[in-house]
Amino acid sequence: MVSKSIKRLSCGVLLLAVIVLSAYAQKLVDRVVASVNGEPILESDVKLGELFYGTKDRKQVIDKLIDTYLIAQFLESRGGQVPQEYINKTLLDIAKANNTDIEGLAKELAKEDLTVEDLKRFLEKEILATQGLNSYLSKEIKVSQLDVELEKLKKGQVKLKRDIDLVVLDKKDGQKLLNLMEQKKTLQEIAKAFSTNVESVSVEKGDLVEPLDKEVWRAGIGSLVVAEDDKHIYLAQIKDQKEIYSGVSEEELREQIFLKKLEEKREEFIRNLKKKSFIKILPDAYSVGS
Repeated sequence: MVSKSIKRLSCGVLLLAVIVLSAYAQKLVDRVVASVNGEPILESDVKLGELFYGTKDRKQVIDKLIDTYLIAQFLESRGGQVPQEYINKTLLDIAKANNTDIEGLAKELAKEDLTVEDLKRFLEKEILATQGLNSYLSKEIKVSQLDVELEKLKKGQVKLKRDIDLVVLDKKDGQKLLNLMEQKKTLQEIAKAFSTNVESVSVEKGDLVEPLDKEVWRAGIGSLVVAEDDKHIYLAQIKDQKEIYSGVSEEELREQIFLKKLEEKREEFIRNLKKKSFIKILPDAYSVGS
């Protein structure tokens, strides 16, 4: 269920790598605090949730765990599961992020009357409810060109940028350059002949010296242009042109729209699951276990 297609999504278990496992003075008694369709949510889940979600707001943690259990149950009923090797790798990542190993992680968890198995169980549901659900919902989400154009209007100002490869030579090297160009040498070969580098830059209109700027914006994509001023000769290969909206490219804009649609779809999905589910929160669930 954990799909390669969702690697670009920033949600999920990889965020857990920054948690800090700290000791609390009070020991846990693993009591039931809530249930989702008869499956219990335990005090140990709440404590792990506090670490994972970075908050001690028990209501917030329990509400989020309820969503997690609802989603995990749905996906499990359709054969969804997280490979054990993925969970094991995540445990190693957590241990490394906290400058320890699995044994050290187990000792820290033991201070809270928790075990590595508790953490594995927690991670399995969390990964399934985040990355697994994203993979499931992503199949239904499309970002149309109309979506992009509407978002452009919302973002406001549009800027054009061109990606170019640039070589700058001394003007005295003009004849040698002419000979090389007559031999149809590439920009990279010309740069090598003059023992200089090709510089890749992204520019807007007006960023370059005036003679070069005019040539770069006059020519088509893929063209090699030449310009000069009093001291230098400039060669530029025009590789690509992009539209930038409020500091982001169209590709990034599509990604933003996709993630927004995904979150809206997720919220709708959870609302529908809750309508069909039996959720029970115990009266003392929001008080600290003793």
